[in-house]
Amino acid sequence: MKFTKLNILIAGCLVMAMTTSCKKLSLQKDYDRDPHTLDPKLYKSAGLYLTERATGVKAANDTIFAWMLRGIQYAEIDLAEYEKTGKTFVLMHNDAIRRVSSGTVQKDCFFGANLVNGAPAQRWSDYPKEFVRNYLLYLIANSVQDHYTIIHPDENQEVATMAPEGAFNTLPAGITRHTDFPFTPDNNPKSVLRFKVLNSSPSNTSDYPIVLNDIRNVRTGSLQATNGAVHVIDRFLPMTLVAQ
Repeated sequence: MKFTKLNILIAGCLVMAMTTSCKKLSLQKDYDRDPHTLDPKLYKSAGLYLTERATGVKAANDTIFAWMLRGIQYAEIDLAEYEKTGKTFVLMHNDAIRRVSSGTVQKDCFFGANLVNGAPAQRWSDYPKEFVRNYLLYLIANSVQDHYTIIHPDENQEVATMAPEGAFNTLPAGITRHTDFPFTPDNNPKSVLRFKVLNSSPSNTSDYPIVLNDIRNVRTGSLQATNGAVHVIDRFLPMTLVAQ
């Protein structure tokens, strides 16, 4: 099997915490690196992976996608969307939707970034159904984008998503953004999602990660479902695009 720069990135992005004994080795400076032998394959569809880890069917305390599944159900999205082939699925860890610290919903999760009448939301039904539906469909890109397929890792790949064009030209009545995530009208009329690879290791738990919309490093990236790529985020991903 022939490896390129991108092929050898995958293992580092899958390892959430790894220590090495490398006192005699020079510091890693870029994404040219030796591969580890971790298996990125899920051996199941993105939909099955999502539902298993939302409902605790495999392990009672493993419900990291529970809030995302509730959003899908509220928005009346057919789970068949997560069985379609040739897609990239961005899955939201519970912390990306509702993250609470000291009894306060944090500004960097969906409920804290998208305010309802000036206050954080408490449940999906606080938002219009169409708004939730469009956002979740935005997290399904119409091609496979991961460390195996991105040809130019340091360049943004703009990819069409399942969200309809114009879906994010405005926010619904009563919905505003936290000031840390300003909303710009008509900023992303085609509802595209950007992918690139960060040519650095920002922490010992994030090794050359996929970056979405120039702002959000994925928590776990380039998992290979039987029907496409899977990336997991644990913070809110804005639809607003950064000027290039």
